[in-house]
Amino acid sequence: MQDWDAIVVGSGMGGMTAAAYLAANGRRTLVLEQGDVLGGCTHVFRRKDYEFEVGVHYLGDCGRPEGNIPTILRGVGVDKHVEFREIDPDGFDVLDFPSVTFKVPRGWDEYRDRLLETFPDDAASLRRYVRVIRRLADAVDRATTPASTRGTAATVLRAGWAAPFAMVPLARLLDLCGVGPAPRPVLCGQTPAYAAPADRAPAIVQAGFLKNYVEGGAYYPVGGGQVLSATMAEVVRANGGDFRLDARVREILVADGRVRGVELADGEIISAPVVVSNADLKRTYLELLDPSVVSPVRRKLVSSYQMAWPLFNTYLGLDIDLSKTMTSSQIWKFRADADFGPMRKAIDWAGAGRDRARWLDALRENAAAMIHIATNKDSATPLAPAGHSVIEIMTYLPPDHDLWGLGAGGPVAGEKYRDNPDYLAVKDAVTEILIDLAADVIPGLRDHIVWQEAGTPITQERYTHSTAGGSYGIEMNLRQIGPLRPTPKTGIRGLYLAGASLGWGPGVEGVMLSGVGAAGAVLGRDLFTAIRDGAVFGTADQVPQHGDGWDPLAVATDTTLRGKKARRRTTTQRQEA
Repeated sequence: MQDWDAIVVGSGMGGMTAAAYLAANGRRTLVLEQGDVLGGCTHVFRRKDYEFEVGVHYLGDCGRPEGNIPTILRGVGVDKHVEFREIDPDGFDVLDFPSVTFKVPRGWDEYRDRLLETFPDDAASLRRYVRVIRRLADAVDRATTPASTRGTAATVLRAGWAAPFAMVPLARLLDLCGVGPAPRPVLCGQTPAYAAPADRAPAIVQAGFLKNYVEGGAYYPVGGGQVLSATMAEVVRANGGDFRLDARVREILVADGRVRGVELADGEIISAPVVVSNADLKRTYLELLDPSVVSPVRRKLVSSYQMAWPLFNTYLGLDIDLSKTMTSSQIWKFRADADFGPMRKAIDWAGAGRDRARWLDALRENAAAMIHIATNKDSATPLAPAGHSVIEIMTYLPPDHDLWGLGAGGPVAGEKYRDNPDYLAVKDAVTEILIDLAADVIPGLRDHIVWQEAGTPITQERYTHSTAGGSYGIEMNLRQIGPLRPTPKTGIRGLYLAGASLGWGPGVEGVMLSGVGAAGAVLGRDLFTAIRDGAVFGTADQVPQHGDGWDPLAVATDTTLRGKKARRRTTTQRQEA
């Protein structure tokens, strides 16, 4: 079938959620993914006996039916298809600095009390800070606040006396509360979770994050992030839609001011009156659309957006069971005591004079990383052989291609890099730095490594076509927050957006909310209110149940398109890069 009611470009969770809601509301929907597996940053990959997570490390507020992710799943009838397990509530995040180790607990009172216990000399200022940030958190509704001007205004009214602090940078809020130097690393230590430094991230972003995790708890989906995209794919197919892999969109076709469909890289044209682009925001406007259909003002605005920093990931398979000595906590390990300053130095490629040796020295001295132990979070899924563990160590790196010895076009333009000596040297050096950092937390780590590989920002750019290899869209800073971020509507009839760069922000929850927002814009309906009121769309009884033999990766790589024969993969073909 070449004519569809809607086409979704990109199978990240923004795109898959939009597709599921469109299909469940009667729109014949086709998802086009240029890679070989659904899920974007939520997919998994397998190496020998190990399964590694690409981007899902914890999700907020998934233990209550009212949480945004459970609500979105319930809205298409699959809330019982996905199980979430809570991460250690006594310390879902462990912030490990040279001078202090702080376990972030669930519960506002517990969080405040632990701060006071750890930093008694700053008790008064910490009470002021928690009072402000909690009032802002109580005012935030991540589903509705970014959805409209009315939602933003309602948040301001709910915030009351704390409203003037909402758009103050987090670092400045600490100044205003009189917080001394000792607690600052801890108070800013979770800002890497949304990829914005404390002097650029508005306080309301931190408030929303803490509301999700301190108030709502941190959870991990049993089976990993692939479960989410595979489940939504089943919703799409159960409601008459489908998806195709290895289907790179070259152009979103527009004629007479409205969308007509898409043209694939091989020249195939697929018609539809609606296209939802879950592709990278800049590539959507600056590459997938003919310049004549985008106004110069819009092109200039999109070009000016500052992208969030990209990630470098190191994946390790270990022949030791870490669940015997460690909890399910997420660990943030910092080489230096500071509120994001050292990490910024590690990211500052220009500040190092674009000299790789100098930059690597700065990284060694100032390294910071998140350590995710999936086998401790999900003991129900065979992610590794018995007695083994899988871990991921991730940090932010510069977005610059020349750091890696690449030209401006990068892998999306077809530039080869896997045999590039500069690329390999930097990749290997960063991998060793991150392993050294993790070894401070896991004694004897190097003695237990039986599998090792890494993914760079260039890897991410190659597989997802994200600008500079970022995972978080445009940065959540003062110039790019709330109503200053794009909305699902583009001004081109029939073209809509979803993804991390929209008002709902990055992360799985943010992009899933953007998908509901995009589908609602297409349908002209307030889907958020409907699903919160209990509406369930589509034929939920046709979605397969997930038994013991159900494999989400097999679902996400099944390209047997109805009416068109295609090859089927049961394991990912993603190559070490």
